Amino acid sequence: MPALPGPTTIPVPAPTGSGAVDASVTLWRTLAALGVRHVVAAPGSRSAPLVHALHEGDLPELLEAHVRIDERAAAFTALGLSREDPAHPAAVLTTSGTATAHLLAAVMEAHHSRVPLIVLTADRPAELRGTGANQTTRQADLYRDFTRLRADLPAPTADGATATELRTLVSTAARAVAAATGEHPGPVHLNLGFRDPLAPAAPAQRPSPAAEAPGIVLTHRVPAGPPAPVAVPIDPSACVVAGDGAGPAARELAEAQLLPLLAEPSSGARCGSSLVPGYPALLARVMADPAHPLRPRQAIVLGHPTLSRPVIGALLGAADVDVVVVDPHPDFADAARRARLVVPAITAPLPDAAEAARRREHLAAWQEPDPEPESAAAPLPWQARAALAVWSATGEQDVLVLGSSSLVRDLEQHAGPVAGTVLANRGLAGIDGTTSFAGGVALARSASGQGSTGRVRLLVGDLTALHDLTGLVIGPEERRPDLDVVVVDDDGGRIFGGLEHASAPPALLRRFFTTPHGTDLAAAAAALGAESRTLAPEELPAALAAPSCGLRVLIAQEMHSRFQPDSGEAPLH
Repeated sequence: MPALPGPTTIPVPAPTGSGAVDASVTLWRTLAALGVRHVVAAPGSRSAPLVHALHEGDLPELLEAHVRIDERAAAFTALGLSREDPAHPAAVLTTSGTATAHLLAAVMEAHHSRVPLIVLTADRPAELRGTGANQTTRQADLYRDFTRLRADLPAPTADGATATELRTLVSTAARAVAAATGEHPGPVHLNLGFRDPLAPAAPAQRPSPAAEAPGIVLTHRVPAGPPAPVAVPIDPSACVVAGDGAGPAARELAEAQLLPLLAEPSSGARCGSSLVPGYPALLARVMADPAHPLRPRQAIVLGHPTLSRPVIGALLGAADVDVVVVDPHPDFADAARRARLVVPAITAPLPDAAEAARRREHLAAWQEPDPEPESAAAPLPWQARAALAVWSATGEQDVLVLGSSSLVRDLEQHAGPVAGTVLANRGLAGIDGTTSFAGGVALARSASGQGSTGRVRLLVGDLTALHDLTGLVIGPEERRPDLDVVVVDDDGGRIFGGLEHASAPPALLRRFFTTPHGTDLAAAAAALGAESRTLAPEELPAALAAPSCGLRVLIAQEMHSRFQPDSGEAPLH
């Protein structure tokens, strides 16, 4: 049974001479009482009341503020903070106008990956909307399809927020946090109207406090308990598919039932006695042969599978495979649209001795080394070797963040078990804000005291690194994350060489898909204030093992593999 919180009241703030600041102080006190610990802000004028309020009273001790000049970087930093500590969701704050549009990618990722996120956008008051007022647009419903709750709060009275306005704000914020962290976690959006004055009056000019007002009652919603498991018959040929975020439940199910475990790198289940290494290539061969002895007749899916076409298409899309999805959320993953059954949690009787012996034999056949001589003889690409070096360096206390590139697929095929935590933005598998996201994870870990016991590393390709260069822009007054950014730089998008687009004419493939950039990433990172170093893939293990702190960028590069524009050859991606 969850512990019931005691009664909480939010004190009515002393008047500041600005209703916008009064309301902002109340909002921050409410969010802090509900578990918010971090705020990531981008600069702006209409959002200034929230910034001024952060420095009123004891709020600087309750909430740690982080500043990013780029709103997209701010949003993904907040997403990383929330991903690392979802019980204490982070808030991201922007001014009005186009600033709000830059949060959309992070809001979409939070929705699809079910990460709580508190989105606060400042807005003009109602009387200025639709008038052509500067930096005023239709932002109240901007994230409508991706939020668990959205509210457009009216601007407080100019010279002082009323009791009704403050009560409405507290109640709405409580509903928002409950929606963000509840049974179906995700982003929420509070659009906050503010009218002038946007700054507090000087202390000597502030109104005198009225008679002491009673505090505003804060609503706590007690979440529902874990879902009741449903008994599902297990076919002896079944396999367990662990997609992104599946967690240890996938490994526990596979081991208890003695079933093959096909676990993606960011599943949280890539370990244990049931794990099948190198399953994508093996599964492609198994599903190509209807009579193959390893062909599953049932697939039990946990998490969000996104990486392998052999999994998504060949296995989960096969007409003769019974697909059972284990997911308590309404937006369960069923990309092939063939799930027969969706259950919130699963239970099944353990196999008897004879059945257990048969399943162990079947599992051993799945785990046999790859019998294909050509695959065993072919050397791994240097990019894959670099990725495996980072994977191998991930200890039990470490966190590895993976970008959405060919590298995560290299790890899916070639990596073994991992001791540490592996995270990835696989909700939409975009490359937006990846460095900022990893920075947020690192900031949350150090704030909770875990930063001293392990290292946070980010593994990305060069295009993903370029796409979030502003994630390296952290001002001199900001707390810097302890983060290693490992960039595998092959001058373009190697992932397209493994898709159907590889058959395109070489010039078209090069210009529009692999997109060679010719950027000196070490110089770019150094210019943005990060320690940077270029090294060969073989030097990565030693570099990762060396003690380090702060933000550093390690760029793995095989110079002979980089595309030379005057060679007339297609890049080797």
